[in-house]
Amino acid sequence: MNSVWKNYKSTILILAGIIIGGLLGGLLPASATYLAPIGQIFMNVLFVIIVPMIFFSVSSAVCRLQSRSSLGRTLLLTAGLIIGLVVLFFLVTYAGMVVFPPFDETTLAATGGGEGESRSFGELIVDAMSVNDFTQLFSIRHILPLIVISLLAGVAAARMAQKRVIDMLDMCNRLTTQMMDCLMVVAPIGLGCYFADMTAHSANMIITGFGRVFGLYIVLTVITYCVINPLTALIAGVPQKTYWRNMIKPSLLAVSTLSSSACIPANIEAAKGMGCDHNIAEAIVPLGTQLYKQGSVISCATKVAFVIMLYNNSIVSVESALVILGVSLLASVIVGAVPTGAGTAELFICSILGADPQVTGLLIILSTMVDIPGTLLNVNGNTLLPLIVNKVMGKGHKPELSTDTNLK
Repeated sequence: MNSVWKNYKSTILILAGIIIGGLLGGLLPASATYLAPIGQIFMNVLFVIIVPMIFFSVSSAVCRLQSRSSLGRTLLLTAGLIIGLVVLFFLVTYAGMVVFPPFDETTLAATGGGEGESRSFGELIVDAMSVNDFTQLFSIRHILPLIVISLLAGVAAARMAQKRVIDMLDMCNRLTTQMMDCLMVVAPIGLGCYFADMTAHSANMIITGFGRVFGLYIVLTVITYCVINPLTALIAGVPQKTYWRNMIKPSLLAVSTLSSSACIPANIEAAKGMGCDHNIAEAIVPLGTQLYKQGSVISCATKVAFVIMLYNNSIVSVESALVILGVSLLASVIVGAVPTGAGTAELFICSILGADPQVTGLLIILSTMVDIPGTLLNVNGNTLLPLIVNKVMGKGHKPELSTDTNLK
């Protein structure tokens, strides 16, 4: 029980705060008047910390990557597979959202939707990739330009080869990470008060939207985990019995730790047990942990659709589909690989769509709700990635037997 509490403590407390806040806002709307300032202060502090956190985390990570040797053809193949698989899971998710949208027309008509501006796909790309003033880099509305500059700073620091500069970036990264950890201690209170204010103003729309998104996510999780991924393993040449026997440990660790990184050793062992070449498994699993996240792809696609429909726009069009695909790809692969903690991908989604930054709080709540199934899919997919690479590269390797792959 102590281990369960340690691993789930943060999620349980945040969900408890959200539920209590939602009940207060829905049943006692007048209470939101007193709770709103607390929630607003929490969100403001979160926005302030995220900007320097992104800069230092990206630049310091790039410095470390610069010293690693390239894996050549394997990395290029992996990158292509990641993009292809991300598009595949986006199509599955998009089809689900068209059939079962986060909001129905009746709910949106009753609430009036939001007041965001509608922009074309080209305008979204230009606004997301660049700013025309240096000071705008430090705005929470321009996350992707900040990441681009952070990448350049990291490359420049690595080329300088000055240990003091690299150490400074690393220490600043640790400092901002600790600041975020300290803030998340009061996240149950801050998000609870924020959610109370939101439900007091638009309880029907928010609660209905959350319920639909969560329901859709669970359905997609079951389909992906029980059907799509086993079929993928079969295509990669892994018998179903071998696949399920080796997936037990990574799946249990994913649900119990809520950490994809903590499952890397188990994923490597599982991939080897399913016949993957040990060099490919040991190289691709850590890379896939950062760049290929099935759960994050589905989560980001549903959150983008949630925001689009929140502003009373339809997702059933070619342009909307391209917007959802592009933003989901960037948020899940690029932003999702940045070790910056809570709120980064959510803030990125709001900034690239031109939504009110305050909507970030709603997306963080959605992320918390789907944290467990999302981690399960991330870990499950990360075990499959090296198997696909192994198959395409034609590596022959017999399954490695160990006590870890013979769990009862």
